[in-house]
Amino acid sequence: MSGASSAAGQSELRQLLSSWRAGRDVGKHFTALKHLPAQQAEYAPLPEGLDPRVGQLLRARGFQSLYSHQARAVEAALGGRHTVVVTPTASGKSLCYNLPVIDSLYRGHSALFLFPTKALSQDQSAELNQLLQLAPQRDPTWEAQVYDGDTAPDVRRRVRRNGRLVLTNPDMLHAAILPHHDKWARFFKGLKYIVVDELHTYRGVFGSHVANVLWRLRRICRHYGTDPVFLATSATIANPRELARELVGGEVELVDRSGAPRAERYVCFVNPPIVDAEKMRRQSPLRVAQRVAAQTLKRDCPTIVFARSRQSVEVMVNRLKRRLATDRDRPGLADRVASYRGGYLPELRRSIERGLRQGHVRGVVTTNALELGVDIGSLDVCVLAGYPGTIASTWQQIGRAGRSGGVSVAMVIAGDNPIDQFIIQNPDYFFGQSPEAARVDPRNLLIAVEHLKCACYELEWRAGESYGGLDPSETEEALEFMARTMGVIQRTGERWTWTSRTYPANQVSLRSTAEENFVVVDLGSRERNVLAEVDFESAHLTLYPNAVYQISGEPYRVVRLDYDERRAYVERSDDGYYTTAMHYAATHVLDVFKERQASRTSLGFGEVRVTQRFVGFKKIKFGTGENIGYGELNLPELDLHTMAYWLQLKADDFHDLGLGALAADQWVRLVEGAGEVLRTTASLKMMCDWRDLELCIGSVANDQWWSQGIGGTTVRDASGQEQDWEAGQIAPSLYEPHIYLYDRYPGGVGLGEGLYDEHERFMAMARDLVQRCPCQAGCPSCVGPPGEQGAPIKDAVARVLDALSKRA
Repeated sequence: MSGASSAAGQSELRQLLSSWRAGRDVGKHFTALKHLPAQQAEYAPLPEGLDPRVGQLLRARGFQSLYSHQARAVEAALGGRHTVVVTPTASGKSLCYNLPVIDSLYRGHSALFLFPTKALSQDQSAELNQLLQLAPQRDPTWEAQVYDGDTAPDVRRRVRRNGRLVLTNPDMLHAAILPHHDKWARFFKGLKYIVVDELHTYRGVFGSHVANVLWRLRRICRHYGTDPVFLATSATIANPRELARELVGGEVELVDRSGAPRAERYVCFVNPPIVDAEKMRRQSPLRVAQRVAAQTLKRDCPTIVFARSRQSVEVMVNRLKRRLATDRDRPGLADRVASYRGGYLPELRRSIERGLRQGHVRGVVTTNALELGVDIGSLDVCVLAGYPGTIASTWQQIGRAGRSGGVSVAMVIAGDNPIDQFIIQNPDYFFGQSPEAARVDPRNLLIAVEHLKCACYELEWRAGESYGGLDPSETEEALEFMARTMGVIQRTGERWTWTSRTYPANQVSLRSTAEENFVVVDLGSRERNVLAEVDFESAHLTLYPNAVYQISGEPYRVVRLDYDERRAYVERSDDGYYTTAMHYAATHVLDVFKERQASRTSLGFGEVRVTQRFVGFKKIKFGTGENIGYGELNLPELDLHTMAYWLQLKADDFHDLGLGALAADQWVRLVEGAGEVLRTTASLKMMCDWRDLELCIGSVANDQWWSQGIGGTTVRDASGQEQDWEAGQIAPSLYEPHIYLYDRYPGGVGLGEGLYDEHERFMAMARDLVQRCPCQAGCPSCVGPPGEQGAPIKDAVARVLDALSKRA
């Protein structure tokens, strides 16, 4: 049974869509309904340079010709040109690289595939091996083999010895393959193609690291006498050729005109109704998504729901299953709904993927873990519970439905936050705007020097040889610095050689300041089964003592946390609530790169240390979302070294704007509202994911920081204690706070520099966002809801931002 809906399901979906278009049910809250008509395919003959046996393989698979973009990409690859293919989801991008790779096998070559996740490696190896089964005169050794952390030792040895088609990820290439390249000598001597799939995921600090890994890879290839061709694929982003050029270090041909057919699709924008008129709060997008998913699943329409956090996934799948379990007309339907996210064990994730492909699983609630191209069958409905953060990610998620050839529906449901509200209330901006650019900075010295160390370990360095994006003199200076301060290399004549006993690749994490992951152990099972694995940072928010941790909608309470051993012991919970951690950040400037005076403020951009402090947790009742209690939390602090933009707001500098009468709590609300608007505006201005930037507000002078407390916004000191809001109890320095916007990735990528350089334009854009909001006194969609006395914070924030936008 396939994952596609039945003919009856397609008919039901069209009827449901007609009902929504008529303004019934969720249709009452549509802000846009975009019809994307079906598109015919554009075909092209097989390139002449392709081995005839590859053409036989295609015909055996049922293909008589290629889509036009596939033919162009294959032709570029055969011509030895680095190529990046940017076409929609389900347009057959994998054939763009698999056909040249199979052609190269007939000529005695090998190929290396890089995928950002293990799941994609497994999925694509299965697809490639199916193709290879049809290859005429195939060599029995032709097999796509996965080499990652889950690969058994005996299989690893076999792959190193005989592998021709190796599928791995950047982390494994960095830490396990390049440092031991001599064991891969036969493979590197025949390497013809390097495939980089999902290129758009290599952005920010991760992308900067990966660029350095690829520079090291090309150096190893030159050592073995090869100069492989890079073949990349990407979702639609603003700068695919530029990004590919940064990553591969050479000119790249862009293939971005798709010849694939496209089924009919409707994209609906939904703004949930206001349920609290006083505070202008809207119904949760999770509740709306739950209702829509229940409707489509009952009508036999395979459905995927994207939620923005792991906890949201678990809360929603719990509610959805309960709702479906009460439907007597569709017994067992609740058992055909699954959740999918990071942290699940590989066996569980594979079984869910298999269930989706085979059609047993009819609905899935997921994070962006299923945004990438893992094969999950044909789905007809895609529901986004909250804006994903970027235009590129939104289209990528929308593209996960509509592969059956019939009509598909995608629904974007806005949350309260300002970025969601801006997008949902300005649909023309979304549909008319190009996707965001993916930024990397591989020449960042902090990153480049770490990889230069790895490169020295891999092969001795010749004097005068340049490294990656560094010129020979910069490279020589970095080598001398490493020899002088680290003592890990030494120069002998014209050679630099590695002298340390350390293994540098193990000390460099590509994705984060990696510590060991935490494992979740079930005390209720006789064998003490491991239920899940949680990354180090997320564990502080989900696995503290007495936390309720959810897996596939089932709640478990953390009975004991062994922090040193990275183990959380849990047991089934029937307490009827889940938990959310309360934490706040403190920021301290380490180095100032730029600073200047501007209208009514001082600005800065530089390196900072952000310290996360954990102070407690809330208990939230299932079903109602009611806050039913609190608990204390005592975990070690987490430090992040990154880059930030900042400005200082002094209350005395704004008295002429009529703000002098604001009470202490109203001034704090004004500053908090301004900060939230600036964070939203920054993500729009820099065209980055809203998760790439984080906000921190506080007083550097006495280490007091804005925080969300039990009763709402509060200020905490260095010990985590809340400050009293009574008159005269607030330190005067809180009337001169700093607002920091910092990169959420170690080392940072310098997003704040663009905000610093265009500060006045940035402030004006933020002012316009506030003024365009239809609320009267403030709401979650702009500066946050008004205070208890309904203080006119919105107007005050707009006036402050207007003053800041003036030229000094």
